Amino acid sequence: AELAETELEEVKEKLAVVEVELQVVREGGGEAVEGAETNVKQSLAHVQLERQNERLKEALIRLRDITSESETENRKRISEMEKDVATLDDLQAQHEEALFKLANAEVQVEELKMQLDDALGAEEMLVQLTERNLMLGEKIEEMRITIEDLEALKELNDELEENHVETEKSMQEEIEAKETQIREQAAKIASLEEACQDLEGTIVRFRELVMQLQTELDTLRSETQSAQQESVTAASQTAAMMSLNLKLQSSASKNQARYIDLEIKRIEAKEAHELLSIVQPYLPQVYLESDTDATSCYLFFQRLAQKLDLINTVAAQNHNLPESLNGAVSHVLVGVCEMRGRLSALSTTCKRFASILRQCDVESFLNIGRIYTDIAPMEKRIDMHVDLMRRDEFRDAECVSDAAKMQAQFDHLAETYFNGYEFDLGERELGMALACDHDLEMFAAAVGLVKTSVAAVLKDEDVEVDLGELEPDAVFFQPLQRLLDQSRSARVLSKKLSKRLEDLTQDSSALKAHFVPQLKPLTNLAPELVNFGFSLAQLVGPYLTEVRGEKSAFKLSSMLAFVQQTATATVGQGRKDDVSSWESVADFITQVIQETNKLLPASMENENLLKISGTAPWVVRVADIKAATAINVEAERKVAQLNDEMQALVRTLRTRDQQIQESGVKIELMEHRMEASKKQADAIVDLENELLKARKQERAYEEAMEQLQADLDALEQDNAKLKTAASTTEAKPAGPQPAEQETVAVEGSLETSYLLEQIEAFRGTVRFLRTENSYLKGQDLLREIESLPPLREPISREPTPPLVPSTLSDSEDSDSDELPPPPTLRTLAAESKLLYREVINYTSSPAHRRPVRHAGEAGGREGGEALGAEREDAGVPGAETQDGGRAAWEAFAGLARAD
Repeated sequence: AELAETELEEVKEKLAVVEVELQVVREGGGEAVEGAETNVKQSLAHVQLERQNERLKEALIRLRDITSESETENRKRISEMEKDVATLDDLQAQHEEALFKLANAEVQVEELKMQLDDALGAEEMLVQLTERNLMLGEKIEEMRITIEDLEALKELNDELEENHVETEKSMQEEIEAKETQIREQAAKIASLEEACQDLEGTIVRFRELVMQLQTELDTLRSETQSAQQESVTAASQTAAMMSLNLKLQSSASKNQARYIDLEIKRIEAKEAHELLSIVQPYLPQVYLESDTDATSCYLFFQRLAQKLDLINTVAAQNHNLPESLNGAVSHVLVGVCEMRGRLSALSTTCKRFASILRQCDVESFLNIGRIYTDIAPMEKRIDMHVDLMRRDEFRDAECVSDAAKMQAQFDHLAETYFNGYEFDLGERELGMALACDHDLEMFAAAVGLVKTSVAAVLKDEDVEVDLGELEPDAVFFQPLQRLLDQSRSARVLSKKLSKRLEDLTQDSSALKAHFVPQLKPLTNLAPELVNFGFSLAQLVGPYLTEVRGEKSAFKLSSMLAFVQQTATATVGQGRKDDVSSWESVADFITQVIQETNKLLPASMENENLLKISGTAPWVVRVADIKAATAINVEAERKVAQLNDEMQALVRTLRTRDQQIQESGVKIELMEHRMEASKKQADAIVDLENELLKARKQERAYEEAMEQLQADLDALEQDNAKLKTAASTTEAKPAGPQPAEQETVAVEGSLETSYLLEQIEAFRGTVRFLRTENSYLKGQDLLREIESLPPLREPISREPTPPLVPSTLSDSEDSDSDELPPPPTLRTLAAESKLLYREVINYTSSPAHRRPVRHAGEAGGREGGEALGAEREDAGVPGAETQDGGRAAWEAFAGLARAD
């Protein structure tokens, strides 16, 4: 209807618009006709306007027809919809009345079902249920006892927890006291260990002095003995002794001065450490949170570089480098030279990192400081090697492997964090010069090892030597010695260059950046020489071992072939001129000397130097830290307030932890209770299964009741017949009767009395079964009612007429009884409680029965037995129903046996 109305309004609006347009057209057309009557009537425009007016008229007519049709259709729809709306209220009212009647009918059906099922029940099931209830009552008592025990255990547990908390607090206090004592003892132990190390160092130095003095005394004794034999040389020997004594005194005085200097430096270091420990708590929290790691990282790289340089210097002193390269060279010396090269490269890398950290921006400084926790453990390996060198147990191979691993890690750090900076220009240049110096040293060591090994083989009398027509000195030893001399001169120049660059780096200066490409040839040429020396040593070593082991002849031509092969593969690679292997190696060394000579004078000129200056990041950070640590009373108050809140939160967390522990104990108790409840649920499931069995028995009892009803009808018919027979016998005149008829009458009266008693018993049985069935069905109805949704608000309607009482039994007593009113929840609950009490009284009170015997009927029931029951104690509540039920069951059993 609403849609139709809207459409009608739209059509009306369109019609109004069209009418307005038509009026405008008409007015325009009239004026045109009046103005053009005289002269323009026959024109083409006039004709077109007339045609247009006709078309508009036709369109208006069609529009009028369409609007009229749509109006009629809309009116019809509106009328139909109004009719539908008028009928909808009636249908709604009818629907509500039908729903109400349906609900009443369902209630009546349920009540009729309850009334129809009143004749069902079983006494044995009630007895079993009462026994089960008693058993469950006993179990409940047992569970109460266990609950009381558990509550006592819970109280005991609470007391134990309180004692445990108190003991824990006391133990925590004792632990804190012991920890403070342990820290004090650790500090004392550290101080004592430092003192012991100092004393051990002094003892070692004095032992060395004593050993030197003993050796010198031995030499003096030998000299005195020789002096006694040779009195001519006595004066010179005494002079030598005096000079030695003077040297000893000077060395002792130097050692004493050095010891004093070391002690003063140790005191200064200890004082500085103590001052640092005193000043450190005064440092602001901002510094401790952000700048500590960065500062430690900067000091770490500096410290690591100094320790590596110390190992390098001590190793060179122990093996008398580089002077020992001029004599016999061993494998150990070659390994030491290689180790020094690796340690020098690692030290240069650390110096580069420290230089970058010294002059980089603050953000990079703090960002690099985050890696301190990752790289700090590396220092322990270097400290271990320093300690081993102090104890004269230094292991070169292990130190080389550790240096290689650390170099790989530092190369990764250089690519990640230290790339793109120019603050390490001087350290990079110094690293290139030192690398060239150590490469020349390794080359000299490798070539010296080859020379020493070949000379030892030639001097060995057990080895057969096959020189052929070659002269060893001319073709092998002299070229090797020339190479060694050239490398020595190159090393002198490289040392000068590295010394100059080291002085520049200490002065925060460096050669300009365009000298870096000139230093790269040195780093490219020197490794080729090292490759030549090492490759030659690797070829010569196994050959000499084979010669000594297999006792074969040593061939000098093989050695020259090794030299030729190694030179071709390394320094002579790519050369097409006919130059000997020795000359190609000498040319490489000459190139190194030339490049060094070019760089050395340029490094001495001030115009080629570059001053590397910059502000340290920690200096820049001072202003930020001062601004951050400015005293702010409000901030301190807020901090104190936040600390108090944090302590309160900590206390609440502790209480919650305690509550969680208590809830854990409660959960365990509830789990035990859940296990008990699961057992009870299993028992309930068993009871439900038994209830299903009882319902099956109930159905069997219903069938038996139907059979009993049929038998009751038959018995009532027999009773009616007997009553008619008795009335006919009483109507007969009195007179002597034969003896046989009297016996028959007596037997008939006995049979009728038995039948009457049996009928009464059946009626009591029916009443008992009705009450029991009504109770059981009432419980099911209560469950169904509780599961139903809440009722809607009642609708006003006419009162329901009273229900017609229905008959539930065929007997006269049941016909005369009126139907009880429908039970409510309260009455059902009260009746269930009363029935439960009656069942308890019934199970607890004894039942007295009296068996009744009867004779069998004439119709085929002779010799049968039946049991009747009477209730002697009539004062017990519910005795009639219970005695009737028992008598009915006994009568039913008697009939079954009689059948």
